[in-house]
Amino acid sequence: MDRLKQLTRSQISLTLVISGVVFSALVLWQTAYWTKQVAIDDIRDRSKNNLTLVVSNISSELKRYRSQPELISADEKLIPALLGTANTQEIQALNADLKRINDVIDASDIYIMDATGNTIAASNYQKEKTFIGKNFEFRPYFNLAMQGQRSNYFAYGITSNKRGYFFSYPVRHLGKIIGVVAVKITVERLEEKWRESHDEILVIDDYGIVFLASDTSWHYRYLRSLSDDDTQALADSFQYGEKTLKPMPIVNQTRDVNDSVLSLSLERGEIVSDARDYLVEQVDMVDEGWKVLLLVKDEEVGKRVKLAMMVAALVLASLFLAVINIVQRRRRSAERMAMKDAHSLELEQKVKNRTKELTQTNELLEAEVVERKQAESALRDTQAGLVQATKLAALGKMSAGVSHELNQPLAAIRSYSDNAKAFIERGNVETASDNLQLISELVDRMDRIIKNLRTYARDESISMRPVVVAEVLNDTLILMKERIQTESIDIINNMTEPSPVVVAGDVRLQQVFVNLFSNAFDSMRSSDVRQLQISTHEQGDTVHISISDTGTGVPQALREHVFDPFYSTKSVGEGMGLGLSITYGIVDQFGGKILIGDSPLGGALFTIILKKST
Repeated sequence: MDRLKQLTRSQISLTLVISGVVFSALVLWQTAYWTKQVAIDDIRDRSKNNLTLVVSNISSELKRYRSQPELISADEKLIPALLGTANTQEIQALNADLKRINDVIDASDIYIMDATGNTIAASNYQKEKTFIGKNFEFRPYFNLAMQGQRSNYFAYGITSNKRGYFFSYPVRHLGKIIGVVAVKITVERLEEKWRESHDEILVIDDYGIVFLASDTSWHYRYLRSLSDDDTQALADSFQYGEKTLKPMPIVNQTRDVNDSVLSLSLERGEIVSDARDYLVEQVDMVDEGWKVLLLVKDEEVGKRVKLAMMVAALVLASLFLAVINIVQRRRRSAERMAMKDAHSLELEQKVKNRTKELTQTNELLEAEVVERKQAESALRDTQAGLVQATKLAALGKMSAGVSHELNQPLAAIRSYSDNAKAFIERGNVETASDNLQLISELVDRMDRIIKNLRTYARDESISMRPVVVAEVLNDTLILMKERIQTESIDIINNMTEPSPVVVAGDVRLQQVFVNLFSNAFDSMRSSDVRQLQISTHEQGDTVHISISDTGTGVPQALREHVFDPFYSTKSVGEGMGLGLSITYGIVDQFGGKILIGDSPLGGALFTIILKKST
């Protein structure tokens, strides 16, 4: 019979172990999956904003020169030169005018072509590689202008051997097109700004060829295969000169239903296994026929998944330790009961051995006391781990809000810094100084947010000291600012002035506030009025901190259990029932008490009673 019981217990233990392993694997898998999805969504949202700024900068740069050829074409001095009636002195004067205009608008070159594509005047007439005498009839921007269209075109200069973007416009006389004005700008300064970014930026043409990139090694590489027709068209237009076109070093890629690239894996060297993964955002610049791609390294995704897995593993380990401890205590209790029954039978049968059996029982009890002390010590260590785990879990819930709080100042800092640079270039130092002052204030704001997070996340020792309640409360409200704003919660602070000072630990007291505020916010989700009221008053040598809400409250029948570990009234998956238990333990470590009652606002009222610092 005993052997059968032992076999049954072994089977039950094995079943529990297997179930625990399967449950843990499922929780870790779900944690990794959802954390990855959230991280990717966050990165893509941020990338879209960054890409919008990049496209805006490119458009602004091009817009500066788009109308210049049309303005120059209205100059009547061009007509004699294009008709062939201008003398040498007039041609030289035209060259000088083009150079002066080019210096003012800060372009690369300005030149005039007759109806055959031959260049008759140019701003670079004094340079060794002047465009004068060169024929550009083969360029698409010349042919489109001769057809009466405004044109723009990117190409590798066959004369200057430099990349450039060309704007062209026809010159009309008596209803006929007699020539073309072209303005060329360089693109290197755009790439110089991009290299300051942590992300990679590419601009590709209709053929899928990279002609602008933050990484210059990607120039003249294509993202999709070139057909024979594409190759012939490029050769006819001589768009990229004699440059050798190569494929991008793509190891793997994914595209959506519109054939837009969603992710890329690119070789970083000769070894394929050394590929780097990128998330890709893309925007079409329809007027130019370009596609602008922003490549974001997905290393951040892996880091966030690892952190979430560590937190989940720590919570699971703590839970399993608690379960194992309870099972072992029950098993030892059952074994003790069976042992006592056996001793009773022996005492009835063997009176002579009574003293000896009592001595053995006392020894067993002493050993049990030692084991219990060891178990209590292990339980305290587990509780300390749970306290730190709940802080990390709370930080995880607030990470989206903190990311939002940091992204806003970062976007504003970028905008203010760009404006300040522009104002300095214009000589408007006063306005630039104002922008720099705003940047300083935004940096101070980010510093406060990060300082509060660092303080909250650290593992504080159990020593206690004087703590100003108002300072801890303000830090807590900063940490929970995003949730307070998102859920439209009205915070009413009725604390006395000056703020009371209590004997506690600032980090652990902050966790008490976070736990109580989180429970209050959860209870007010279905309330029409969401209001949290905080007040303090001193009574003798104690300080009473009251927190009341307009939530659902706590029924009288449940109040004696709310501070028990793993007791929760929330739905499965919404909480582990450890928050109030840990809060109770922290307040008890402070030598204080926490009470629960009915709030005059209609919800729950929690009162923390702590010793006043003398």
